[in-house]
Amino acid sequence: MKHILIIDSNLGFLFWLGEALAEARHQAWPACNVAEAGAILRSRRLPRLDLLIVNPSVDGALRLVQRLRRARPDLKVLAVDPVNDEQVRGISDWRVRPQSHDRSAKSQWLRHIERVIHVHKRAA
Repeated sequence: MKHILIIDSNLGFLFWLGEALAEARHQAWPACNVAEAGAILRSRRLPRLDLLIVNPSVDGALRLVQRLRRARPDLKVLAVDPVNDEQVRGISDWRVRPQSHDRSAKSQWLRHIERVIHVHKRAA
């Protein structure tokens, strides 16, 4: 089981991805803003963080990514939607938000997440 924090202001996507991760037997913590993410991290309900999935357009998200990466340089960060050059720092990979929330999109997202985590495991 992997521990994954998701930060995105799109509640439909947040719920959909959290549900997909739970079905894949991962523990997902959804947050719709940086303040909620900080509360989750401070609460110590998170035994460890294997992956951060973040929408870089959420206010303060990139600062949080930089802070977490300073504390743990090996942390994998998956950005939702393409990132521009100034956002790339601290981002391991990115994935476009799905246009539909069907089974195929869920499967593709889960495969991509597993690939990002797997690369992390090899590098550790």
